[in-house]
Amino acid sequence: MLFSISCFAELPACDNQDLTYQPPLPELLQAEPSSRSFSVLVWNTYKGQNEGWIEQLEQFSQQVDFMLLQEASRERFSQWSKLSQWHMYQAIAFEWFGDGLGVVNLAKQASSKNCLVLSTEPWIRVPKSALLQHYQWQDNSLLIVNVHSINFTLSEADYLKQLQQLSPWLAAYDGPLILAGDFNTWSVGRLAVLEQFILAHQLKTVSFKPDERTRFFGKALDYIFYRGLTLQSSQSVATDTSDHNALMASFEFSTRSLRQR
Repeated sequence: MLFSISCFAELPACDNQDLTYQPPLPELLQAEPSSRSFSVLVWNTYKGQNEGWIEQLEQFSQQVDFMLLQEASRERFSQWSKLSQWHMYQAIAFEWFGDGLGVVNLAKQASSKNCLVLSTEPWIRVPKSALLQHYQWQDNSLLIVNVHSINFTLSEADYLKQLQQLSPWLAAYDGPLILAGDFNTWSVGRLAVLEQFILAHQLKTVSFKPDERTRFFGKALDYIFYRGLTLQSSQSVATDTSDHNALMASFEFSTRSLRQR
């Protein structure tokens, strides 16, 4: 069903007609968070095309509170038996032979506000999606942004334009936040644009040891950035159930963020 969206009052309005929401079954609602800490999975699922991806997703789901997925297939997600335990939000980038594709956020609790941002690939004219969501975690405010960056362009201008679409939200929101996803940073120019964007918004970068992140032309494609939080742990997980390896990180709200409502 289509979820009715209200964005942050101080932020630009959002065209959320392609944002879908599926709530968990009432009897399967997960408990409200009781810890100051939370964990996040970031994974490009490759449309669920590889054998064993549902089993891999099930393993990940037992370890995290939020799952930020890219290249997610609505049709294949419907085959996951544990989906009914999660709040599922999908930012549909495009429809393909009856299937909806785009980024998906899965969470143990419902978000309070949402915003879908679409960016069209300059060459193939197929959109990529980003999803911004605001959550209340106990008494804490948390903004989560899941991004799948455009890929088929040699110009950094279009790449920068997509990131700049997120700037009004990142600039206006001064609480704890996570920015993560598949940023398609396969060139020196793209990586430089992303680094400048991260610096401008005062975000920190999660590092991984060992670093098993998927690379193209020797450069990592997937990242987790954060601010207003304390990083507790991080790991990258190699898997053949997608063409991207997965990232996981756990965070704790800082003393300052605990005072924010």
